[in-house]
Amino acid sequence: MSDYGDVVEACLKREYVIVVGAEDYYDRAGNKMMFMAHAVRYVRLYARRFDITTVLYFRGSAHTTAQTNALETSVRKYGGTPKPVRQWSDVAAHINTKRVNGCAKRVQVLIFFAHGSPGQIWLSASEKLFLTAAEVARVDASSFVPKDDTNPRYSYRHVTSWACQTANAGNTGSAEDNLKASLAQTMANTWDIEVYASITQTDYTKTWAGWHPLDTNADRHHIDNAVWEEDGADGSVRSGTGSDQGTMPSGMYVLRPGQTSGYRTRSLD
Repeated sequence: MSDYGDVVEACLKREYVIVVGAEDYYDRAGNKMMFMAHAVRYVRLYARRFDITTVLYFRGSAHTTAQTNALETSVRKYGGTPKPVRQWSDVAAHINTKRVNGCAKRVQVLIFFAHGSPGQIWLSASEKLFLTAAEVARVDASSFVPKDDTNPRYSYRHVTSWACQTANAGNTGSAEDNLKASLAQTMANTWDIEVYASITQTDYTKTWAGWHPLDTNADRHHIDNAVWEEDGADGSVRSGTGSDQGTMPSGMYVLRPGQTSGYRTRSLD
């Protein structure tokens, strides 16, 4: 207690942040809400490990009010807070907010579900909103939990991008050349945190149990011609095949701060 009678609590709120890009590339029913569906799945599976879970989503011109309402309802159902954003600066401002309810707040895990290409995560392509290396520094490295933090519910601090080719610089060199010059490596260096990302395209075909029009999920329905289930995606995203160069290896690579060689993959859900 201070001389002024204020009680000072030493507390840290660990946040789980999911960024959802607008689906303005595909119009097929199974694709339209797939990024939203994976965000809900991750909230359902993992929100309990963190003090705060926030889903920051880009609507752009791609989604209807009914679709975003469904996303928000599901996120809240599983313990998260949905928040629409319009620019990367909105995302950065949220991440950089370091106090909440009288406690320190830091991000422990940051996830991206979006389209991507070498050097870009597509936040809302129809609005020409892309996360590039030039924008990464808007987020302060100090906005993430310290390396020595010990969360008893989850021991890792990391950024994971399920956007295509985040670990691919798009040049004609080797896989290692592309990894070390990639957007993912820029994130790792700038934010001083491990980043998990794919050199190749990522595979969302398990979102709705393989795109079958019907399955055993009783809550499957359509919202403005888009497939939706209140509990989110059925299966997980994977690193797939295909890249701008056509010859890059698949797998979710671990990119560490300052790394330039010796890259390895790891299994992720």
